[in-house]
Amino acid sequence: MSSINETKSNIEIALFEFLKTKTDKSEEEIMKLSKKFLEQIELKLHKSHLPSEILTNLDNVEHNQPIYLKGINFVSLCEHHLLPFTGLVNIAVYPNSKIAGVSKFSELVNILSNNLTLQETLTKNIAIEIQNALDPKGVMVKISANHMCSSLLNIENSQTEFETTYSTGIYEIDHMLRNEAILNF
Repeated sequence: MSSINETKSNIEIALFEFLKTKTDKSEEEIMKLSKKFLEQIELKLHKSHLPSEILTNLDNVEHNQPIYLKGINFVSLCEHHLLPFTGLVNIAVYPNSKIAGVSKFSELVNILSNNLTLQETLTKNIAIEIQNALDPKGVMVKISANHMCSSLLNIENSQTEFETTYSTGIYEIDHMLRNEAILNF
């Protein structure tokens, strides 16, 4: 048995034993649940592509005004609690000359959110990957999310939406342009 398979088996047994003490489900149900849970976590954390492979620019397309992408859905896992946080990503890109297809931004968000991370880190990583791949005048990313850890641990504030932003280039220094991006989100 490989080391990875042995580790997965040990985790499955530990999860089974833990759930057996916390629930009234049958051992068969708990075993199925343990196996399914670990399969889902493994799928969520699976890396299919490197982020740098995603944002290839479109040939012979130029645009010199801001581009706004609103409402890209994501689900990620909090690195502090191993619980999901979900929300929407909004992106502003002020191109120099390169642009990417709309679906590539969604794919980038999906790949970067398939990780144990913090919302602040996810926000920054999305902006930096776009900046590095397309070399625009600037990028601004805003994420609005609800955190399951907050819902479970602090029931009074369970519907609190957490917002983070990260800017590069012109969006760091031009406050009017930054405000325009915020209004378009």
